[in-house]
Amino acid sequence: MPAITTHKRFFSIDEVSERFGLSLIDMGVLVAERQLRLSVPVVGLAVECGDIEEIEPGEHCRIPTGCRWLNGLVDLRPEDGWIVLRNGSAVVDELEAEPGRYLRISGAGVDAAALSVAREDLGVRLSEWQRLESQAIETGAQQVEKIPHRRGVHPTHDWDAFWIETCRTLYFDGIPQTQAALLRKMQDWFAGQGKKVPDESTLKRKLKPLWQIFASEAQRATS
Repeated sequence: MPAITTHKRFFSIDEVSERFGLSLIDMGVLVAERQLRLSVPVVGLAVECGDIEEIEPGEHCRIPTGCRWLNGLVDLRPEDGWIVLRNGSAVVDELEAEPGRYLRISGAGVDAAALSVAREDLGVRLSEWQRLESQAIETGAQQVEKIPHRRGVHPTHDWDAFWIETCRTLYFDGIPQTQAALLRKMQDWFAGQGKKVPDESTLKRKLKPLWQIFASEAQRATS
């Protein structure tokens, strides 16, 4: 994907799909759940703006406060964004506005003056793109945290396998007469596995606590 210049302010849904791995269905779900805000560029779009007031519970009225001409990027309502993504186009008579406000395209519902939006017109603002980027980074970091990390230098010898073989030897072959005999068995095992054989002092240190437990059994076996 080409590098994003500092002057870029609008990203198409194709760029969103490529960058974040989102299909049209994925984007439609995010739009419906208000987790993705779609925008379109306009020039000289006349809108009526105003306030929405609640008259009675569940009943609202619109109070116009003026008219404006919009140039640049405007945001679509979730329901309109969903329809455009799903059907490929839609005729829009209102735009997304701040809570308690409305933006109605002038003439909509009177002389059919409205905004025709095609799927290829859709995209996101720079701020929305940056928000998606930050979420992707955060999600990636959380996934990395779930992966166990082994810190430090990897051991030269496979001590887990060593202890398994030691237990197998004591259980199936019986307890050797001396610690030295057990040590030689384990040296032979390392060599037979093609593994690097630990030095004798290291093996003695490893086996000493275990041998202290079995030493009395070895003595009884030889008496």
